[in-house]
Amino acid sequence: MPRETRIESDGVRRIVPLGPCPWLPGWEMVYDHAAARDPHAMIRKGEGAATVYAITCPHHATHTVVPTLNAERDVRRQGRGAWCADCATT
Repeated sequence: MPRETRIESDGVRRIVPLGPCPWLPGWEMVYDHAAARDPHAMIRKGEGAATVYAITCPHHATHTVVPTLNAERDVRRQGRGAWCADCATT
């Protein structure tokens, strides 16, 4: 089922966040894949042109900023160590 979207102040249509990120105050959950084979979540901060996206580890509460929402795919292909320093050391 498609997610609800809205047009933000910069004129771009974006997905409405699921709600606040429980482990990172000030960030909102865009996608929550904590129960997936490769647990991760996509979060965002800001609105419109000031939107910043990050991929976050639900186990360690670490995050890595990515330039766009779709850029997380390339980061995840590099392995968990590329975006969660704590996962890289365990």
